[in-house]
Amino acid sequence: MLQTTLTCGKCGSTALRKNGSRNGQPKYQCTACRHQALFVPAAVGKAARYAQVAALLLERVSQRAIVRLTGISRPTIVKLAKKSASHTAPAAQTEPAAGTRTR
Repeated sequence: MLQTTLTCGKCGSTALRKNGSRNGQPKYQCTACRHQALFVPAAVGKAARYAQVAALLLERVSQRAIVRLTGISRPTIVKLAKKSASHTAPAAQTEPAAGTRTR
């Protein structure tokens, strides 16, 4: 589970208190500078969706199907596919196969 610490965007303080909600998202108010905002960390949701895309790519689901399932654009999925392929690529063979001759 990902745990995040909310910080004020204006002063950087972690002293926040809940102050209502807007569109189902909780609003927070900084007790140090009185700044009020939604303070929703986008990186947490983004990381979860990217992990879902990585799992779907491992299952060999088509890119267009992943777009329909996750709502992430196809160029982003291609970028994530290339990134995951570079991390999981097997090492190239250094020895010639048995039965082949090299000159």
